[in-house]
Amino acid sequence: MKGRERLLRNTAKVRRRRIGLAVFGAWVVWAARAALADPGHHFHNKAPLYGLLGVVTVVLSLIALLALLWPFLIEVDAAGLTLRLRGFTTRLPWESVESLAVVKVGENWDRGRLELRLAPGVRLRGRSASRHDGRRTYSLLCLDDFTVDADEVIVVLRRYGRGRVDALEYLQRQATRRAVASYLRGDALQADPRLADYLADQRRIEEERAGASTSSDLPESR
Repeated sequence: MKGRERLLRNTAKVRRRRIGLAVFGAWVVWAARAALADPGHHFHNKAPLYGLLGVVTVVLSLIALLALLWPFLIEVDAAGLTLRLRGFTTRLPWESVESLAVVKVGENWDRGRLELRLAPGVRLRGRSASRHDGRRTYSLLCLDDFTVDADEVIVVLRRYGRGRVDALEYLQRQATRRAVASYLRGDALQADPRLADYLADQRRIEEERAGASTSSDLPESR
């Protein structure tokens, strides 16, 4: 449909990662059993704990693999978002979306994760939420798990969501990484175009809001 863009999950990539985690868990179980069978093994006493952790890893990985049977799709247009998650489809007008933020995973900014924060009373089907100040916040997907690159995900969301997209810290971290890599290669340092575009767009939005606020404060002519 014209004027609507789609963001799809790279299911094959996510599946490979989860299969790898399941294989690692199975290897931990095997190693724990071998250590338990050998009284002189360095990890003999800890083998039951490691075995349990390995089993939990395998089980959680299999559950995560089953979750991939449901499609993951975000459709974005000027009116709002349509999300298809775990068999449920939810249409969210922009008025019900407070923010789309890119947050770090643990202490790592390498794989920024997209979080959706909704207005009070609004909920998203097919996802569990955390609650902050009466608002529901949903963790959606890491940026590098989409079929397009992370920067394109942010561009698409900003194109329609405008001031609701908060990706400043993520873009700053990525710009710093690229600048360091460029410096180590001996290239001339330049302003990061992705970060520059984001900052310029934010300034335009703030100026528009300030102009609208000033206009609303002017007394009506009689």
